[in-house]
Amino acid sequence: MSQLHVSKIHVTLVVKVPHELLERHLPSSADVVGEALTEQILALVKKDRLGYFPAVDFASKQGAIDEDLLEAAETIGWFAAKLVREEVQKKLRPFFSTISFQSVQNLAYSMPSVRPNQINAYPLLVEHYTPNKVKLDVICSVLKKQQLEGLSNWAKQLFKRNLEDSFDDFEVAQAIVI
Repeated sequence: MSQLHVSKIHVTLVVKVPHELLERHLPSSADVVGEALTEQILALVKKDRLGYFPAVDFASKQGAIDEDLLEAAETIGWFAAKLVREEVQKKLRPFFSTISFQSVQNLAYSMPSVRPNQINAYPLLVEHYTPNKVKLDVICSVLKKQQLEGLSNWAKQLFKRNLEDSFDDFEVAQAIVI
């Protein structure tokens, strides 16, 4: 009688949801929101003479971001994360016995790696603060009759092959067997 082996893989993805998809379902444009967030954060940086560009939450707590703009960013970010989760479930469910989302983070709320005197800082900030990029940590389980070699590489290729056409930008940051 053969024995089943359960293998778990931790996969981290970073994806960019297509603008057309967001604009089809939402009343405000992610690009416009990202540019407006950038302008308001730049005003805070200039006013307080910060030597860095803060995360959206910090700027919001300082009263530097308009409430309606913040609400629009949160709505877009929530919707983008929802779309990404649904796409991962739909495309990868046939290959795994379980798919569990450990974290789903909209990258617009993280601290940008752009510095104030950096060349092309403005377009990089607009790209960063546009709430259409999502980072996911996913744990997937595979049931097999035998232990598989190269399971992390197999999972990485499987995610890439099935999801890269769904998004504007797609990266499997890591795939680790746990």
